[in-house]
Amino acid sequence: MFQCFTKKHLPACALGLSLLISGCGGSSGGGNDVADVPVAPVLPERPEPCLEDPLNSGYCLVWADEFSGDAIDAGKWSHEKNCVGGGNNEAQCYVEATENAWVADDLLHIKAIRKDAEGPNRFDDDPAYDPNDTSGSGTYTSARLRTKGLGDWKYGRFEMRAKLPQGQGSWPAFWMLPTEGVYGGWPLSGEIDIVEAVNLKVGGEDKVHGTLHYGGSWPGNKYSGEAYQIPGGVNPADDFHTYAVEWEEGEVRWYVDGDHYATQTSAGWYTTADLENPLAPFDQSFHLILNLAVGGDWPANVNDTGIDESAFPQEFVVDYVRVYQCSEDFTTGKGCGSSDGDFVLNPGTQPPAAPDSDNNALVLFDGEAKAPYSWFTWTASGDIDYTVIDAGDDYGDVAQLTYNTNQGIGYLQSEAAYNLSAFTYVEFDLRVQAEPSDPGSASLTFRADCVHPCSSGDYSLDMPALGVWTHFQIPVMDLAGGGLNTASVNTPFVISPGWDNQLGAVLQLDNIQWVK
Repeated sequence: MFQCFTKKHLPACALGLSLLISGCGGSSGGGNDVADVPVAPVLPERPEPCLEDPLNSGYCLVWADEFSGDAIDAGKWSHEKNCVGGGNNEAQCYVEATENAWVADDLLHIKAIRKDAEGPNRFDDDPAYDPNDTSGSGTYTSARLRTKGLGDWKYGRFEMRAKLPQGQGSWPAFWMLPTEGVYGGWPLSGEIDIVEAVNLKVGGEDKVHGTLHYGGSWPGNKYSGEAYQIPGGVNPADDFHTYAVEWEEGEVRWYVDGDHYATQTSAGWYTTADLENPLAPFDQSFHLILNLAVGGDWPANVNDTGIDESAFPQEFVVDYVRVYQCSEDFTTGKGCGSSDGDFVLNPGTQPPAAPDSDNNALVLFDGEAKAPYSWFTWTASGDIDYTVIDAGDDYGDVAQLTYNTNQGIGYLQSEAAYNLSAFTYVEFDLRVQAEPSDPGSASLTFRADCVHPCSSGDYSLDMPALGVWTHFQIPVMDLAGGGLNTASVNTPFVISPGWDNQLGAVLQLDNIQWVK
């Protein structure tokens, strides 16, 4: 949501020098003696050649679509085709149809139409994606174009001139996603929203938004951004405006019509997949996306809760898309940025604190849950009561889980995933205060998770005698053998009575820790 565009080009001067040397060495008497031919110097490569002389700022144009032909350039854009709802409960199916996306009069048109449709119920990059799948559906058709595998960049200026659509439920966007997803699925590998808007001209809605998405897997995902109002009360749906981001190592800046209105830095973003890398996840190649969504969670929470069908069809009209890279430093993208100093420095979100562990043990619970871990419960039906009680013995305060269900779990989880590969055992004390409804077949199940669906799988334990504290020690090696990625654990403790025989069980727990 992966093949990176890695084609390299030597600067023109280096290429010319190489040809000149070859010509000199290949014409001395028709022989093969090239001992006197000088060796061409190794000159630094840059990601792509400038298509024209660099701007005064130092940015050079490396890719552009002026939409001057009579069709969408398949060498620059591909269509996504699905009815997933964008992961935001949107109402459209994305299709490849000339009535939804076309080029005419030097403009790209993306049109959302009220029309029932069926299509794949998975994103195009899902390994299980089937283009012939018709299990997904939508009540609108629209288009989503991307440059993935055709144009992918790390750092640069990404610019679009466009006229945005209006109406309740309209959601145009010009944005970027990682091409390789090296840190994991969304949003672990990041998302850069260059510009998006919802419900323009409805209830006075007239702002555009620039946002970053990062953090951990849902529900630990984070986002931070700023809204911008074009001066003079101008609505973005009335005319064409230029929207851009400048992205360099450790910094992203947003612009409208050349006005720098917001900045975010690496001090305020992170990925839980690599908390030790301050630049992650915005240090990899990203590609561009243009789409027009209809409805969904965000538009539904602005001005209204539905879609105004009378507002459609709507068009998102794009004059051009251009990509520049900084000729001052192609590696970091630094040295070409501009600002008038009047912008919002968004602080973003600080990464979660790492677990507090000594040299030998990582304590998860000892009378209380230890940060960054917290207790959670999940059930297919019914509920699980969690409380901390005084055990009335040497144990003092302990965790107590009461299973008012036959299908549920209690677990300790952190927002981030941490490397626990140095630990040897998971240890805890458990007492059964009340047995499940069928004591004769009672059992326990333990597991640990490395961001769902990554898991150790179920690890079976014998149910101890009623009312007796029992110490358990589980080898981490066994959990890794079951599928646990010990280098990325976010849920180090999951406990439950055996499935379908839990109702009435009461478990007490203490001294939960991973030890070396």
